[in-house]
Amino acid sequence: MRGAGPLALLLPALALGQGRSPAATAGEPRSPAVYPEQQIALRVNHAAHLRRQVRCDACHDRIAHSESAADRNLPAEARCAACHAIEEARAGRPADPPSACQDCHPGFDWTVQPAPRPSRFPPPNLHFSHARHLARGAACADCHGDLSRVDLATRAELPRMATCLLCHDGVRAPSACATCHPTSLRARGALLETEFPSGRLQPGPGNPFGLDHGPRYERSHALAAAGQRARCLACHSEPSCNRCHDALVRPQSIHPGDFLSTHVLPARQGAERCDACHRRQSFCVACHERAGVGRNADPAFQDPAARVHPPGWLTPGAAHHAVQAARNLGSCASCHREEQCLACHAATSGGIRPHPPGFAAGCRSLLRKNERACARCHALGDPADAAARCR
Repeated sequence: MRGAGPLALLLPALALGQGRSPAATAGEPRSPAVYPEQQIALRVNHAAHLRRQVRCDACHDRIAHSESAADRNLPAEARCAACHAIEEARAGRPADPPSACQDCHPGFDWTVQPAPRPSRFPPPNLHFSHARHLARGAACADCHGDLSRVDLATRAELPRMATCLLCHDGVRAPSACATCHPTSLRARGALLETEFPSGRLQPGPGNPFGLDHGPRYERSHALAAAGQRARCLACHSEPSCNRCHDALVRPQSIHPGDFLSTHVLPARQGAERCDACHRRQSFCVACHERAGVGRNADPAFQDPAARVHPPGWLTPGAAHHAVQAARNLGSCASCHREEQCLACHAATSGGIRPHPPGFAAGCRSLLRKNERACARCHALGDPADAAARCR
């Protein structure tokens, strides 16, 4: 028996398979951006129908041919009249099952009112075909859960994405977001539609991909974006990312207004966090040189008090820059361009040898592997220089 009921089958089920129930998520809220709020003026006891062995398709007789999530798959009164003796109840005679108007339409008196109070069931903002899922063997309970425990089916019996992903895993069924979620041509390409009259579509608590866009998500989204970039690009265009990541805009939630004067400490403590947005050579170095801190800054703007390196940086000793460069050359390269090193260390200018003792024994092997690295400092075609570099 297919276990679902009239209101549960109004909106789409998005999973395939046998015996899988979303009961674990039945009490969790559904997004109004996916399933708009309903106004239910009916009293339909699904559990009572199932106890009487009523099949789901006895009431929802159109779902086998329903190809759109917008289809209204609720039974009309004529379908209900196949079991409910409506006219007998109106005449005051007993009927089993209960058939009085008030049994399904609370507060309705057909002798006074022209029609019952209408219900409102907006279509979901999804692509879905009941017919296709049923043809592949999906049971109603796979998506809507155990309706034998439910009196009135509401949005709480509609499937959550975690239920859909039981089958939409990219193998048994497509897992691309646009398989179910509508797209629109925005920015550069077809992205998921995220703005609906009923609400905004964005991942919330319990998102199966760990993409809960909760408060301050802008501070924690980096790891998720690095691991699931394609999933992010289903909703976000590259220009939307660049609004923060082009290093020209400082969102107040990331950098406070006076961050320029206080950034030195956080930059030293976690430079890799800075690298997520800023390119050191094109952003940091250029700004430091304009501020008079960089080595290539205009002498008129250089401030001795703002020097980054301690005294003795160019004098042999424990604080000598060669020691620090050997420990972490990347930290030097974050501020200094290669030509600054070559000004002192290139053999073509009679500079200071940067190689350690005994380096000449293996330099020919390195030369054969990559001449271009050697050519940065050495004139490879000059025999005199060749003799000097191999001493």
